[in-house]
Amino acid sequence: CARFVLLVVAIFGMTPAMAQTRCAGPTSSQPLALTADDRFLVVANPDSNSVTFFDLRADRNRRLFEVGVQAEPNGVAFMPDGRKAYVANTVSGTVTVIKANLANGVVTKPTLHIPVGTEPYGLALTPNGRKLYVTNARSNSVSVIDTATDTVVRTIFAVGLEPRGIAITNDGDADDADETVYVTQFLALPIPGKAPGADDAKEGVVTRISTATDTVLGDTLLHPLPDTGFKATGDALARIPPGDPANPANFVYTTGAHPNQLNAIAIRGNCAFVPSTGASPNGPVRFDVNTQSLLSA
Repeated sequence: CARFVLLVVAIFGMTPAMAQTRCAGPTSSQPLALTADDRFLVVANPDSNSVTFFDLRADRNRRLFEVGVQAEPNGVAFMPDGRKAYVANTVSGTVTVIKANLANGVVTKPTLHIPVGTEPYGLALTPNGRKLYVTNARSNSVSVIDTATDTVVRTIFAVGLEPRGIAITNDGDADDADETVYVTQFLALPIPGKAPGADDAKEGVVTRISTATDTVLGDTLLHPLPDTGFKATGDALARIPPGDPANPANFVYTTGAHPNQLNAIAIRGNCAFVPSTGASPNGPVRFDVNTQSLLSA
């Protein structure tokens, strides 16, 4: 039988009645997560296969304890009331459940590791915490976990290649079945008709999922930039060799960029914000020509 070990710390000033049962805003997957009342923080430690809890009250920023999970944790999420934390273990292909009563300073050593897809990376809860969505990067799927039973109730396919980042809307009511889940596909996809290797030949893709039916609603495309504002000294596709970069007069060729490596997404108001690496494959190789930082809204 399973043996439970209690990790106890002294935590004062919070009563169960103060715990929030609903997230105040949209949720998204991150390597660190706050309780809904912003009092406690959990952080994934992928190199040590653990997560660490912190007390943030009154700007303490105090490390409380570290809990072992499984191999290479990346995403973490807190139930709105702070009584459970979920951890996506990318190498193990599991989601670890950590039960906690932060009001009394108690965390139970995890004994439940829920099998999901291959290389789970991101995870996010619905606003009221009834369902947890997990992006499985290498099986190209999203697992849906019922947080009441901590079991997988559905696996959603057709979410595109290598899903990573995930965010869920919050309309402020008690119904979790009227929200939208946004999932990023990590790598950009070719645009039909564009010349392979051109700076604007690919686009980013974000898949939308209904929390009512747990089915795919469609995709949102993140278009490339035809002109980044940076100039190059040559053009690989046109077979124009680069000129001397020491001569400013040689920077005459327009460069574009497409959103690539979509690792995260966050929602604020009526916008979803997607940071990405702006890829410009049409050389010459130069830090401000081939790679930029982009933010799509």
